[in-house]
Amino acid sequence: MNNFYNFDVIIDRLNTFSAKWNVDNDIIPMSVADMDIPAPQVMIDELEKFNRLGIYGYTELPADYHKIISDYIFEQYHYSVLSEKIVFCPRIIQAISIYIRAFTKETDGICILSPSYSPILNTIKLNDRKLYKCPLVYESRKYRIDFNLLEECFEHSKVFVLISPHNPTGTIWNKEVLTEIINLAKKHNVFIISDDVHADFTLTNNSHYLISSLDEWVANNSMICLSPAKTFNIPGLEIANLIIENKEIREKFIKEMMALGIHNPNYFSIPAIISLYKYCTDWVIYLKEYIKNNKKIVKEFFNEYIPLLDITESDGTYLLWINYKKLSINENELAYWINNLSRVKVSLGSEFGKEGDGFFRMNVAMPREKLLEALNRIKKGFCLLNNREI
Repeated sequence: MNNFYNFDVIIDRLNTFSAKWNVDNDIIPMSVADMDIPAPQVMIDELEKFNRLGIYGYTELPADYHKIISDYIFEQYHYSVLSEKIVFCPRIIQAISIYIRAFTKETDGICILSPSYSPILNTIKLNDRKLYKCPLVYESRKYRIDFNLLEECFEHSKVFVLISPHNPTGTIWNKEVLTEIINLAKKHNVFIISDDVHADFTLTNNSHYLISSLDEWVANNSMICLSPAKTFNIPGLEIANLIIENKEIREKFIKEMMALGIHNPNYFSIPAIISLYKYCTDWVIYLKEYIKNNKKIVKEFFNEYIPLLDITESDGTYLLWINYKKLSINENELAYWINNLSRVKVSLGSEFGKEGDGFFRMNVAMPREKLLEALNRIKKGFCLLNNREI
């Protein structure tokens, strides 16, 4: 443990209107992708200062807001973006839906890699667009893109939604992969929406690249979606930022957003993001090391006690994507084992499309004591499932 931050503190989140912790009080949830680790104290202190005023009025973005965001983008991703090309939007899923509604028509094709984050799949379907899923190829505990299949999808699509790093697999797309995507997008004139909400969780030496930073055409034909939500554990504050380089697209997008009544942030999100981006980047460095060790603990535990579980090799996110096909059980049996017998909640693979069959997703962004308790519960439940001695 470092001398500056305590990630081991356990916070009771029951009865806090938490989507993740809306469970029976004896269950440990490892499902919804937020952390059971408090945000940086610097931000908490800043919000307490604003809270003590007792007035929660309408807000405006400060004059230096966009520069603070562009400075952070340059610092983290080595990509220089003019402040004027950054657009505030509360939630990335809103931004994706707004673009779909403003720039495509019903029955237009939208491509996504699968398995995939279900709210994006739902957004495409609810907007009555044609969903083209490009199944990822699973080999030797890793995922790769079949570019022949991707090109087939691009031939019928106006938009490609890229999740980078990928959710649920945790894959970081390297420069070579992104370049191949770029070449196909240019060939078929496909606009790229890149959801980079997990961008700050690179846990190896592999770098994360914003796809627009690699090609001028893509910069002019893309919308990059960024947020402090995952990085600093503030999804409930609802603040995201978009890079839209193309002026015509940017202005039309803002007009559509205003038409939907989406404009300024909530009262707490502005002081939150400013304090986080200015003063808390070192906190992220220590957090990533903690998450990395949590992942290592899970892998070693399963290797010893349930070796038929295959954990997907990944370089990013605080999520583990786990293959249970060697156990020869179906998803109902898996849910009975983990949710019922073990009293641990994970995300079932079917939530991410049919390509998720035989997998489950586990969120390990939690204090180590709770992580070990959850693992031991899963081990005990596995023994009960198989009538083994505990």
